[in-house]
Amino acid sequence: MFVDVKKIDLLKFKGCEGCFECCKKPFAPLILDDFEKVYENFAIVFVDLVYIRPVMVIAKNDVCRYLKDELCTIYEKRPPACRIYPFSPFFDRLFIDVGCKGVGIEGELLPFDDFENSRFYDKRFENFEKKLLRTNIWLENKKFKKAGQIRGIDYYIIEKTEDEYDEMHKKSLINL
Repeated sequence: MFVDVKKIDLLKFKGCEGCFECCKKPFAPLILDDFEKVYENFAIVFVDLVYIRPVMVIAKNDVCRYLKDELCTIYEKRPPACRIYPFSPFFDRLFIDVGCKGVGIEGELLPFDDFENSRFYDKRFENFEKKLLRTNIWLENKKFKKAGQIRGIDYYIIEKTEDEYDEMHKKSLINL
């Protein structure tokens, strides 16, 4: 469950060691700026949760295919959603997944006051509202077709390639 960080404080993060729950989630949200960083390793698809939006497929079945022997094999090149977890930007707000097993009363204090200088910070957060708006404008004129289901959730692909982002989307589908 994601909670607006303005509503909480004094949470700590004990780290990820021995926990791979986020590696088991099937999807992670994307913005256009993320496409280039993920299309070679993950499928970019579109789901209709609240509205159709781009997501990358992390795990189709039980766990991310890059998790081997309790280590991320692409750790240095992991996508933005993995780098910033348990945080997630949404418009002008910052949310944290309080369901993350690393978040709680043990470990180092989470950097709510000095977030920009923390290890969780990523350029993805800069002007996020504008980046999300740009992504939504890009989505407005796309035509989608249903391509399948992952864990009972319908996913869609773009019908026609028109620009560089469509092309990255199409190339990413080899990762399905």
